[in-house]
Amino acid sequence: MLLLLFPVLMGAGLAMQTAVNSKLQSFTHSAYLASGVSFLIAWLFLLLLSIGTHQSLTIPVSVLIHNPLWLWLGGLFGAIALTGNVILFQKIGSLQTTVLPIMGQIMMSVLIDQFGLFKSPNNPIMVSKIFGLVLIVAGVVMSLGVLDTWQGKIEQEAMAAEKRSSTIWYQLFAVAAGGMMAMQTAINGTLGVVLKSPIHAAFVSFSIGVFLLLLVNVVISTHFSEVRLAVQQGKHYWWIWIGGIIGALYILGSSWLVPLIGTGQVVILALFGQLCFSALIEHFGLLESVSVRVTRSKAIGLTVMFIGVLVVKFVKF
Repeated sequence: MLLLLFPVLMGAGLAMQTAVNSKLQSFTHSAYLASGVSFLIAWLFLLLLSIGTHQSLTIPVSVLIHNPLWLWLGGLFGAIALTGNVILFQKIGSLQTTVLPIMGQIMMSVLIDQFGLFKSPNNPIMVSKIFGLVLIVAGVVMSLGVLDTWQGKIEQEAMAAEKRSSTIWYQLFAVAAGGMMAMQTAINGTLGVVLKSPIHAAFVSFSIGVFLLLLVNVVISTHFSEVRLAVQQGKHYWWIWIGGIIGALYILGSSWLVPLIGTGQVVILALFGQLCFSALIEHFGLLESVSVRVTRSKAIGLTVMFIGVLVVKFVKF
């Protein structure tokens, strides 16, 4: 029973990672630099872990030649999703930054199962999955406070038409980022099989992500001196440096727990921890985030969404 707490803590860690990286971004003054630092810390952590467990740090030439190009896109999708989360956290808040990517993640996972994408097992869509997706969308709508707007409870939060249009684009990107996270999971799962080691696969994925984020920062002429200033200014915020480690531990934790308690339980319990902790972060303004009260409508929406996830993953008819 105690083992079931680990996925919940892993999900809570993902919610915390977004808030942590957002705070790091406030010191680096660049979402790209904050993501790069986070990926670099995760890469260093996985490098030490790989060395300590005697894992290979290179990729055999035969693996590069005889496998499709998409096998190496996991790091790219992860870098985009992480950087996007840092930006989205500032624009639409912790709860939406968590809920909308989850909706995208579930929808993309259904497509991956339906068509067996990225060499994943083929699991055709059924009526139960469609019903579950409807519940997820309904839960997202409620958790975003739409019903509160209809009831006139948050008139003070109503946005101007131009700002609302801008927010919609951020929300759509959040859904797309969730889809990328689902693709990253499927790709890295296949990469782990090909390389015969989840640790090696995670190291390779983060290596690609670090390289791409470094390249982006060079292209946009990021001032890397901001990292030194962040260290000086953020000396009282030691926790701003642990976001990358949290992400690395989530990947490794999933690899460890899936064989023990099954993929379904790991995913569902992690989502439960992520949803609940993101709501707590936003409600209480934890990790120095902006405090936004979680209304009854949002609480009900999270519950409905969680039920939808259960239906998608476990109910078959």
